[in-house]
Parts: sequence; C-alpha cells; structure tokens
Amino acid sequence: QEVKLRVSNIEKSFPGVKALDRINFAVKKGTVHVLCGENGAGKSTLMKGINGIYQPDSGQILIDGKVVKISSPIEARALGISMIFQELNYIPEMTIEESLFVGNWPRDKFGKVDWQEIRKQTSALLEAENLSYSPETKLKDLTVSDIQMLEILKAISYNSDIIIMDEPTSAITQKEVEVLFKKINELRERGTSIIYISHKMDEIFRIADEITVFRDGCVVDSRPKD
Repeated sequence: QEVKLRVSNIEKSFPGVKALDRINFAVKKGTVHVLCGENGAGKSTLMKGINGIYQPDSGQILIDGKVVKISSPIEARALGISMIFQELNYIPEMTIEESLFVGNWPRDKFGKVDWQEIRKQTSALLEAENLSYSPETKLKDLTVSDIQMLEILKAISYNSDIIIMDEPTSAITQKEVEVLFKKINELRERGTSIIYISHKMDEIFRIADEITVFRDGCVVDSRPKD
C-alpha cells in the first residue's frame, strides 16, 4: 500500500521539555493507524504539528511523497487533513447546517451566503451518512455522539484524505462506539487514512491496521496489528 502521510525526523521542544525527539512515522492510504502511549508521550503534540496548530522545530512532513509546510489548520484542511479533537468545541445555538459550513460558506452570484445551497448540501451529506436529522436541528439538541458524528461529517464534507481522531470514544457509550467504528470502517474502505489516538487495548486491536507506540516523545516501534 502506498504511504499517504510521512513525518521524518520531527522535533519539537517547549520550555524545559523535549516533546518530540526525531519522530519518524508513516500512514498508508486507506488504513487505520493507531497511536498509543501514556499521557504526555507526545501523541497529541505530533498530531497538532500535522494539523498546523504547532510548528515543528525541525524535520519534514510529506503528503503523497511531497514535502509540505503546514502553518495553520486552514492550510491543513486545504491539504486534505482534518482533526477531530477529544474536547468537542461547538456553539450550542448553532444549527447543523451552520456548523458544517462555518468559515466555508457557499455564496450566490451576488456574494451573499447561499442558504439554499447549504441546506441542499447538508441534506445530501446527512442522507449519504444515514443520519436522520434535519439541517435546522440545533447542536444543543444532539448527544455527544451525534456531535462527534457531525465532526466526522465535516471532515468528509472537506473531502479529507487524512482524518486524525484524538481519543474519540472517551465520552460516548458502547452503543455509540459501535456506530463510530462502523463509520471508521466505511471511511477506510473509501481510501481515507485515519490516525486514531487511543489508550483502550480492546479498541486498539479491533480497529487498527497498524500500531505505533510512543514513549517520552520518541517512537518505540511501529508494526502491523498482527
């Protein structure tokens, strides 16, 4: 399988702490690559580097074999990278359609926000993903798991090839976990590459194709699940 994303000799320090020490790591196209390790091992720091929230001090990030510079999450999104955070940030009074297109509004020929187009696209996305909400439902009326699905939907609507999920099951029920895993399998089948941060052993072995273990800002090993 071809490598979709590669990080090469990435280093990152904060005052008094070397958070990432010469990290090498590769994610293949259409696979789920799980990152595990204790809190503070560097997993989230690396992901924030890939998503443009942090700038590495040295090293390279390559997508499809080409070196890229990612200075912000907006640039990451333009390169096909989306990140779903552990703490879901959302505005309760916003509707589903508003939250899906915020900062990315389709416009009509007069430069006004094209609500008809937004509703059409939102309905199509919800239908394609088998989610039975109305585009006008407010986020405050959804469960945590629903909002998480919406974050995945947002990543799909951006046509992301690489989706980073930071401990996405920490706040949802077992039944909702099953829905999430089903969605992850669908994404994998479409050729999406997923980086999944988790501490839960049963979960890791259920969904991973490959596993990388972090310790103290270093990669201990990367291997196929088996």
